[in-house]
Amino acid sequence: MLAKGALTYGFSTDLWTNPRIVKVAEAQWGVRYSETAMWRMLKRHGLSWQRPRRQAREKDLRAVYNWRRRSWPRSKKNPDTEEP
Repeated sequence: MLAKGALTYGFSTDLWTNPRIVKVAEAQWGVRYSETAMWRMLKRHGLSWQRPRRQAREKDLRAVYNWRRRSWPRSKKNPDTEEP
């Protein structure tokens, strides 16, 4: 079930959350597990809780790198020119 991905079961993203797993398990097998019980069962089977890294899909890493290298240094204050 988990290997098929959450999109297969009609969710808007492929991210599995504990409430989603509980919902799909109930629909598939007709058995209602609490979120705590489901978490313990998943843990017993070697699955771990992980948080996805958040990053915009449109993020252009090359543009970010160039901005940090060229534009950012010009924006930073120079310690020699700071006011007292």
